[in-house]
Amino acid sequence: MFSYILLFVIVIFLIIIASLTLDYIDKFVVFRSIKNFEQYATVLEYYMQKAYEIIYKDRILIYSLEAVRVTDIEFNIISKDFALLVFKLMGSNLKNEYVNLYGSEETLIFNLMEYFNRKFDDDEIRKKAEDNLIEGEKNLF
Repeated sequence: MFSYILLFVIVIFLIIIASLTLDYIDKFVVFRSIKNFEQYATVLEYYMQKAYEIIYKDRILIYSLEAVRVTDIEFNIISKDFALLVFKLMGSNLKNEYVNLYGSEETLIFNLMEYFNRKFDDDEIRKKAEDNLIEGEKNLF
């Protein structure tokens, strides 16, 4: 009977040690990611720029050249496609690294969409086309 109790205590002790070790490893991975955040940010920036170039040429350029506003529904679809393209470009292993770094996939997607929104708002072609339209209308009057 004593041997069963001793065996039970040893198993509980090993489970506690294993859980503490796994917790330490998780914290170490997060610490390493935070410590090397500049490198992670540079790599993520690279993939976001590549994805934006692709999305811009395929889906946004026509709106920019015509100085037409993208509808909210279309913009939401395009921004989600942007996030999915970033994930495809970086691959599943790297995606998991960034999910660990940002804490959740939802937070990572939010940051990707925020980048997309900022880049879309800074669209120089659209701004110049709008300015040309405004100048053309002023010259008519």
